[in-house]
Amino acid sequence: MSDLNYECIPLKWDTDYFGINSARVNLDGIIDESGQNEIIDFCKMYDFVTIANLNNLKENNYWIGNRTNAFLADMNIQFVKVMVDKTYYKDENTYVINNLLRKDRIVDIARNSFKYSRFFNDPNLHPNQANNIYLQWTECSFGKKNKYFVVSEREGEIAGYLLFSINEDNSIIELIAVDNKYQGQKVGKSMILTMESFVLDKGINNIKVGTQVNNIEATQFYSTMGYKYVSCNGVYHLWRI
Repeated sequence: MSDLNYECIPLKWDTDYFGINSARVNLDGIIDESGQNEIIDFCKMYDFVTIANLNNLKENNYWIGNRTNAFLADMNIQFVKVMVDKTYYKDENTYVINNLLRKDRIVDIARNSFKYSRFFNDPNLHPNQANNIYLQWTECSFGKKNKYFVVSEREGEIAGYLLFSINEDNSIIELIAVDNKYQGQKVGKSMILTMESFVLDKGINNIKVGTQVNNIEATQFYSTMGYKYVSCNGVYHLWRI
């Protein structure tokens, strides 16, 4: 179901992972009363709905708070980098590969990384499922042609990974993680620059990434790497009670 200002999407991956009938609603403009009614009726068909108020429009925040029992689970900020010139970056220990077979080392890094998530903020979700969602995300990305890993090695072992996808004329950074042992050794910077060089070779110069507003380390990192803040989205969780 969609309109000029919103779209309502069933979420198969979330439904399968959490074992809860899940969906998502993206609000891309001010929703009038008729649209609100349609969205609320849609939400009644699901146990768990994520409502993303894109650009954090105050009018939508108001009716969500007054007409539903949804609560604010996250403030997500979006960054974009538009690249013009080729970086010509090369690190022999950092490379891009898609259709990557499962790597235990990457799984271990995923298991011990990621401190911020809207799922961590929701007491209605089972803690094990919430805490392991990015681990599962990583696991589900192995062996997929449309999923690209940037892998960086140090001292003969994988020090970090970056997961990204390509959507038409954009590249989207999905996950990035560096093992604690290699923090502060510019592993993250190397992976970003390697990815940028790779997508530029494919004729793509737009890269998007999102993170939580309270993940100060990530926001500072992306800013340092030349990514520009473009929007802030309020993300609500709505449960059928």
